[in-house]
Amino acid sequence: MNKKKLMNWIIAIIVAIIYLTISIIFDVWIYSWLIWVVYAIYRFIVK
Repeated sequence: MNKKKLMNWIIAIIVAIIYLTISIIFDVWIYSWLIWVVYAIYRFIVK
Protein backbone atom coordinates (compact mmCIF):
# COMPACT_ATOMS: atom_id res chain seq x y z
CA MET A 1 0.00 0.00 0.00
CA ASN A 2 1.48 3.31 -1.03
CA LYS A 3 1.58 6.40 1.18
CA LYS A 4 -1.31 8.20 -0.54
CA LYS A 5 -3.65 5.22 -0.16
CA LEU A 6 -2.66 4.79 3.49
CA MET A 7 -3.23 8.49 4.15
CA ASN A 8 -6.69 8.28 2.53
CA TRP A 9 -7.61 5.40 4.86
CA ILE A 10 -6.36 7.29 7.91
CA ILE A 11 -8.37 10.38 6.93
CA ALA A 12 -11.49 8.26 6.31
CA ILE A 13 -11.19 6.59 9.72
CA ILE A 14 -10.66 9.92 11.50
CA VAL A 15 -13.67 11.44 9.71
CA ALA A 16 -15.79 8.41 10.69
CA ILE A 17 -14.75 8.66 14.36
CA ILE A 18 -15.45 12.41 14.50
CA TYR A 19 -18.79 11.91 12.74
CA LEU A 20 -19.89 9.15 15.10
CA THR A 21 -18.82 11.13 18.16
CA ILE A 22 -20.74 14.23 17.06
CA SER A 23 -23.80 12.19 16.09
CA ILE A 24 -23.91 10.40 19.44
CA ILE A 25 -23.25 13.50 21.56
CA PHE A 26 -25.63 15.87 19.76
CA ASP A 27 -28.13 13.26 18.48
CA VAL A 28 -28.02 14.56 14.89
CA TRP A 29 -28.52 11.30 13.00
CA ILE A 30 -31.04 13.03 10.70
CA TYR A 31 -28.26 15.08 9.10
CA SER A 32 -25.77 12.24 8.88
CA TRP A 33 -26.48 11.48 5.22
CA LEU A 34 -25.50 15.06 4.29
CA ILE A 35 -22.07 14.58 5.85
CA TRP A 36 -21.48 11.36 3.91
CA VAL A 37 -22.72 12.83 0.61
CA VAL A 38 -20.35 15.79 0.96
CA TYR A 39 -17.50 13.44 1.86
CA ALA A 40 -18.26 11.14 -1.08
CA ILE A 41 -18.27 14.09 -3.51
CA TYR A 42 -14.98 15.30 -2.02
CA ARG A 43 -13.43 11.85 -2.43
CA PHE A 44 -14.65 11.66 -6.04
CA ILE A 45 -13.20 15.09 -6.90
CA VAL A 46 -9.86 14.37 -5.19
CA LYS A 47 -9.41 11.18 -7.24
